[in-house]
Amino acid sequence: MIILKLSVNEIYIIQRDTVDNLSLGEYTLIRKEVSHMDFGKYIAHRGLHSELVPENSLTAFRLAVEKCLSIELDVRLTKDCRIVVFHDNDLMRMCGIEGKVFDYTYEQLSAFKLKNSDEKIPLLSEVLKTVDGKVPLLIELKGGAPFGELESRVDHMMKKYKGEFAVQSFNPFSVMWFRFHSPKVTRGQLISKYRKNIDLEYIERFICAQPFIWRIISKPQFIAADLRSISLETAFQAVDIDADLLTWTGRGRELIKTASQFSKTVIAEQFPDDFDFSDNWEESCE
Repeated sequence: MIILKLSVNEIYIIQRDTVDNLSLGEYTLIRKEVSHMDFGKYIAHRGLHSELVPENSLTAFRLAVEKCLSIELDVRLTKDCRIVVFHDNDLMRMCGIEGKVFDYTYEQLSAFKLKNSDEKIPLLSEVLKTVDGKVPLLIELKGGAPFGELESRVDHMMKKYKGEFAVQSFNPFSVMWFRFHSPKVTRGQLISKYRKNIDLEYIERFICAQPFIWRIISKPQFIAADLRSISLETAFQAVDIDADLLTWTGRGRELIKTASQFSKTVIAEQFPDDFDFSDNWEESCE
């Protein structure tokens, strides 16, 4: 039995049982309270999307709101510096179009459809109007724009927003921007040491997953860790900087269950149709 402090005001009692195919232990956790920001138990990864509802679409966000789920979404800048909600750097996977998001104006992008649907790439302003403060937002800052451009524009827009939100990024300098320019905004460091290919992206993410980066540059209030490479060491390292621990991405019932045993909040998708969300909040979000 290990007693492990995972956030400033929270004590977890953890017992190692078995190891699953992701090398992630099965743990029993007893939780007290959240120190920085409460997202509930589940965060809908890119909205509550499915085969019929595209990720990062207004419909996916409406469905998440209906289930009282916090929402994770991705933001980028267009060629004319509009903030759009879109995950990939290029348009091929979601729109079947050659080119990068930053190569197009928003007017051009708005002509493209997401997958085989009538949904278009939404502006962040449209998403904020749709969600309207009903559930917390977790905004991931993506790359492609000069440093400070996306961060400052998101910060300016969110200052007018009445709902709860936090920002996160793999880029520690994006997180650092909020640390210095908007310190009241809850900020998180995304980390992953998962290796699919040894390429520039892997090297960059591996470097940014090192604790000295968190301590010196980003100083986040939460760590969002990749389930494919998480360890108890990661949890202890989060404790050392008084940061909460989130995990991503829980896909399907079993992995969501396993991730929930490791961290209080799981960024998840592929929820089964009969998934029980009743324990998402200690109190109703209505």
